[in-house]
Amino acid sequence: MSTRTISLNDLQPRLSELIDRANEVFERFVITRQGRADAVLLAADDFEGLQETLEILSNTELVQRLAEAEAELASGGGHSLEEVRKGLPTGHDRALKPR
Repeated sequence: MSTRTISLNDLQPRLSELIDRANEVFERFVITRQGRADAVLLAADDFEGLQETLEILSNTELVQRLAEAEAELASGGGHSLEEVRKGLPTGHDRALKPR
């Protein structure tokens, strides 16, 4: 994923091409007007991912729980995927099987 800067004048004739690049390789474009950054062009999936990340990071309880889980894993705690599968009621482990 990379970020490029492009002027509004250069953007207009290439908009469709740049939207394709944003979607295919998650390239981001900073759009400038009169030399100043005014907007950003990025794929909708990329934008949604950024929104989800912000939502998670703004939830202090969730961030704390994630930090605790990472610390537990780092100290050798937690459960393997096989242990989790064994603990599920029969038939509920389909979501954990590799596709």
